[in-house]
Amino acid sequence: MSQPSPSKAPKTPSTSKIQPRPGSSHSQTPGQLSTSYRLLYRGALSLPDSHILLDGLAFVAKLESPTKHVTTSLLENSLALALESMRGRPSLRFQGVVKLADVYMDESACVEMDIHPRALISRIYFENMFCLKPFPANPKDKATQSTLKSDIGIKISLGDSDGPETTQIVVYAHLPPPTPLLNSPSKEVPSLTANPNSPTIQLRVARLTLRPTQKPIRLPRPDDPIPRKPPLTFASNASTSMAHVQTLPMQRVGSLKDLKRVASGSLKGDLKRVASGSFASSSSSSSSAGVNDVFKVPELPRQASGRNLKLGGGKEKEKGKERERDVVDGGDFDGGAVERGNKNTIKKATIAFLAKVKDPAKKDAVFDKNHPDFKEFYGAVYRGVCFAVRGRIRLETVDQGIVERLLKMHTRMYLTGLGPPAA
Repeated sequence: MSQPSPSKAPKTPSTSKIQPRPGSSHSQTPGQLSTSYRLLYRGALSLPDSHILLDGLAFVAKLESPTKHVTTSLLENSLALALESMRGRPSLRFQGVVKLADVYMDESACVEMDIHPRALISRIYFENMFCLKPFPANPKDKATQSTLKSDIGIKISLGDSDGPETTQIVVYAHLPPPTPLLNSPSKEVPSLTANPNSPTIQLRVARLTLRPTQKPIRLPRPDDPIPRKPPLTFASNASTSMAHVQTLPMQRVGSLKDLKRVASGSLKGDLKRVASGSFASSSSSSSSAGVNDVFKVPELPRQASGRNLKLGGGKEKEKGKERERDVVDGGDFDGGAVERGNKNTIKKATIAFLAKVKDPAKKDAVFDKNHPDFKEFYGAVYRGVCFAVRGRIRLETVDQGIVERLLKMHTRMYLTGLGPPAA
């Protein structure tokens, strides 16, 4: 049975969703199409293991404007150049049906495919592929007609080999938004039955490419600085402290100097509490104290530890260097500015007096800081003088004459190592 001629071709099924082009003639020449489109390739698709051809196919490129369709966009369109290089070939290779979710395609070429209205086999095949089921909505976008397209596509190879040098394309269906009917050439696939209530689809062409590789994440190296962020409590408490300073009444602050002291003291206190881990307890107690507490009560100084007071033998015996360091640095109880001033005076007087005392065991040697027994000798004299004036060292300034007299007495007792000289 011979195939029916195109003039006596039967009509397509009534279930088709493809509409005819209103007001357009199918006998337009490529010159007429060149006003807004450029014909890239006209031919057929060869099916594998079959002699049947899906003929009547035309691939066209949509131009930006009629004046610059030759020199600008087409030379930069790799898909258009690949299709134009196929001119002269009777057919392209049909590779099968692929899911668009499994491939990566470049849709920026603006290439469309048109089917001749008399190519019955091609029209029935593409209508059965794209017009029987509704298009799935894109989960990333809202379900609008501008984003609806088929989930499958027809894979086509532009060449005889299947290597990486062969360009592969995919034809898929796209449902454009409804537009007013114009008397202009359209790339929508026409049907022989006109149903004004059915939407119109377009057959678009995209190039299959490799997925863009993500930039490799640089692993941290040992010499990289550690990223640090300020603690959240520091920022919140700094803002609350500054707001508290701004809301203080002027009669309680007194002067600008007091205001600076309040601000700096509160910030430093917050930092110390955050570093020591006692911020939670201090913040809860300070929140209940009220807004009227401007100055904080200083903590009592730490007293001398018990191990520094025990100088006996065994495990509790301390090293001589640690005891000397405590003596030189004044490890006793600090009673205030008067006591510190008296101790500094006694230290300077002791060092100056010992620098003039000659060592009886060594010729031309004095007890200065270079003497091997200076630390022990200095510690004994210094502590003895401080202990002798312990009753007034915290109350008043000690007279320099009393200090010198005590230094002479203690030096005579400790100089020879045999006790005080005979009277």
